[in-house]
Amino acid sequence: MIVRSRPRGWELIGIWRLSILSRIWPLLLVTAVFSSCVVLAAERFPAAFHTFNVAPFTLLGIALSIFLGFRNSACYDRWWEARRQLGALIGEMRSFARLLIETPGGDRVRRVRVVRRAIGYVYALMAHLRGRPMSREVALYVPDWDSSRATGNVPDALLRGIAAETGAMFAAGEFGEMFYLRLDERLSSFAAMQVACERIKGTPTPFPYTLLLHRTAYAFCFLLPFGLVGTLRYATPLFSAVVAYAFFGLDALGDELQEPFGEWLNALPLTAMARTVEISLLETVGESKIPNALEPVRSVLQ
Repeated sequence: MIVRSRPRGWELIGIWRLSILSRIWPLLLVTAVFSSCVVLAAERFPAAFHTFNVAPFTLLGIALSIFLGFRNSACYDRWWEARRQLGALIGEMRSFARLLIETPGGDRVRRVRVVRRAIGYVYALMAHLRGRPMSREVALYVPDWDSSRATGNVPDALLRGIAAETGAMFAAGEFGEMFYLRLDERLSSFAAMQVACERIKGTPTPFPYTLLLHRTAYAFCFLLPFGLVGTLRYATPLFSAVVAYAFFGLDALGDELQEPFGEWLNALPLTAMARTVEISLLETVGESKIPNALEPVRSVLQ
């Protein structure tokens, strides 16, 4: 996720790596070259371009802007819902650890082990959502986890292991039924948030709708020079590229926002969120060696 202050003045022009322009510049170049070819053709065959005007493109541009705005709003809703679920997970993790550690009685060593397993679960969940192999933190906090064991959903398996631990503690009489129910409520909330994130990951925006917008944006940007060349002449490539920047940029930004767990610059900082949980839970159990919070690297928080 990009973390930096709002650009001012000349920075608006100088920012490249963090801009959507770094993704779409080939399209802008192709648009400018194609527009230059249209200008040359209009110079060579002026009669063929006499009937073209910009009015139809104005109407199509307005409609396309509305559709792109609607799609980007839907994609942002997916991004924000994922952020909300993971933010709630951090809070529930803190409550779970506080309830387990600060309540008197029971075997503290065993309770600390359960809290450490919860840290491993969070790291496993983040890796699962990003489609990456399990991180070393999973093995660090869940030492008895066999990474070679086949399982379709590693975080869910780890969550079942935590539930088995709390169930064994209840069976051993370390706490009463009401306390166990409170712990189970926390575990159920973990499972619900995981399912919500998996739903977002596994249910993209409808493909035909996305395809329609892609095709319309391409058609508009490559037909626009025919409508502009009669009035703008040699300035047509410049204005065509500017319009293409707006439409292709919004289209590409929607692609990034609809994948909140991906690898794009605008994806959620899953590793930093997992580190936040790790720090909070280690502080709760009284660990002396606590890692530092992750900081943005070149304005990007992973």
